[in-house]
Amino acid sequence: MEQHILIIDDNTKELRRLREILSREGYNIMTATDWNTAERICDTLSITFVLANTRQIKLKKIK
Repeated sequence: MEQHILIIDDNTKELRRLREILSREGYNIMTATDWNTAERICDTLSITFVLANTRQIKLKKIK
């Protein structure tokens, strides 16, 4: 089973940097700039780990 990491941050430059670093280590990375996008990703994939910049994004419970 593939393991996926979801990174949520409204800073697209930071998202690209984190995706690049973690992808080099062999992780499958998904990114979202808002909670609506994050929810859609969670509805379609089994996410193993979520890394979120909560200072920038209004928190919302993910199912």
